[in-house]
Amino acid sequence: MASYWTPKDYTPFYLMDEPTHSMKEIRAEYSRLRDITMKRANRLEAAGLGNIADYLRQSMPKLSSMKEQSEVTKRLSQGKRNLDTKAYSVKGVKQLQKRFNDETGEFVPLGDVLPFAEYMQSWRLSAFSSMIVPSNEAAGLYPEEYQEIGGSFADFYTLYQQGV
Repeated sequence: MASYWTPKDYTPFYLMDEPTHSMKEIRAEYSRLRDITMKRANRLEAAGLGNIADYLRQSMPKLSSMKEQSEVTKRLSQGKRNLDTKAYSVKGVKQLQKRFNDETGEFVPLGDVLPFAEYMQSWRLSAFSSMIVPSNEAAGLYPEEYQEIGGSFADFYTLYQQGV
């Protein structure tokens, strides 16, 4: 079995149907990523980004709470995606805010950037996995009261979609 991890090794298909790692290695990698995720969640919470921190904590439960191998592999794949997403880090959220401020020429408070990120995350949890609605359509359904943040909403979505 391989001792290193490639990006394809984190996909659910390869983890379940064509594994290149033993279940022991998968569980060890999950534990490693969970440790990183919990540290990131603590930093997010300290920066006042508690909702994102809560999501990260919920997405990576303890190994002892998972009964099925398929759940471990699914959570490992999801955890890797979360760690690769810049919007799930303090630096990434601040970069998103700065970039939007620079693009629009207006100051956008962090409190206005986060609701959109949280909306898109909750949408992904409910609809993304089943591919019911494309991301751009979901962004278009974003509540109008949050769309009044300066600049055009399309620009804001484009920046968010790029993941800063």
